[in-house]
Amino acid sequence: MVVYGVIKTVLRFLKASSATAIMVGVAPTVAIFHTGWRVVSIFLPRRCFHSGEDFLWGSYQKVIVFFFEHMTGVEILISGDMPKEKENNILICNHQCTMDWISTDFLAIRQNMVGNMRYVFKDAIKYIPLYGYVFGMHGGVFVKRDGTYNQTNMQRVLRSLMKHKVDMYFIVFPEGTRYSSKRKQLLAKSQAYAIENDLAPLNEVLTPRVKAFHCALSTMKDYVSAVYDATILYETQSTPIQAGHRPSAPSMWQFLMSEKPRIRIQFDRIPVEDIPSSTQTSTLRWLHNRFARKDLLISQHYGLQEDVENHNNVAVFGNEEHSNLPLLKTLPSTLAFTTTTSALLLHPLGRLVYFGTVLGGSILGMAYANVFF
Repeated sequence: MVVYGVIKTVLRFLKASSATAIMVGVAPTVAIFHTGWRVVSIFLPRRCFHSGEDFLWGSYQKVIVFFFEHMTGVEILISGDMPKEKENNILICNHQCTMDWISTDFLAIRQNMVGNMRYVFKDAIKYIPLYGYVFGMHGGVFVKRDGTYNQTNMQRVLRSLMKHKVDMYFIVFPEGTRYSSKRKQLLAKSQAYAIENDLAPLNEVLTPRVKAFHCALSTMKDYVSAVYDATILYETQSTPIQAGHRPSAPSMWQFLMSEKPRIRIQFDRIPVEDIPSSTQTSTLRWLHNRFARKDLLISQHYGLQEDVENHNNVAVFGNEEHSNLPLLKTLPSTLAFTTTTSALLLHPLGRLVYFGTVLGGSILGMAYANVFF
């Protein structure tokens, strides 16, 4: 049994390592296509650039989804009123681990909007080699760790996208940083902030910050149809579920290494006209109410509240449905990028372009991001 367990662990490690190597390895190829399309599209209407860039972004995200969903065999359970048709929206989520970024991919691809995803990022992300530059060019908005941001710049980015009628799946993590039950000082600071603003302190999520969300909402209130509210929970064999205990959320690597993981997502669609946006205070109270609902939902799910009668970890996520994504949604993009990257690496000139992009693209991209993002 010990030998069998070791073999399984080694195989999972090789699988996760191979997946990571491919996802990172095709990034320079994506950057090459991105740069080429940007040059070619100079001579085309700006709308054409965004359409092509959205296609490229979506194609790469499908590679990510292939490995994190199809390769891991994750079971995704969704409850709520998730639309099947495309519509411009703002998505808000609870934030607890790096896997949250992947989970938003899982949602967007099911609505055929994975290429239209744009995010509010932490400022440091714009300096990630290759990725940071593409994130910014795709319409990402960067905020500092303390929550400060350039409102004028955010409005400029959003208005430019709206001007060119770009499809919008705009993702905001209002907590700003990742929740963890182990980060007691962070939770205490969050609860103190709630009390200072005459809000109820929360235990299973952090008090949401409103500035970036309010700016996005007020800027795009006539452009988006709804705000999507997703509450995400993870279950893996390495973090067994026990009543009265909330397991730690997995990192991307831990998720790739896990066996038969499960993600539960409670999804709510709120029409944008039902959300107050006239002042930050009114928006904050609405947003805090949504996160108070998440707090209660998570508490009930894990049996963390003393007044919860049923401590048998019965799901309270409504009528959950298994959501199975067809393999053809992700396999063609994965094969296309891996084949193209392999062809580049097998040819001397291709290797020169590939590694030149890794080095030169990283340096120039970080310099560009520092000035323009």
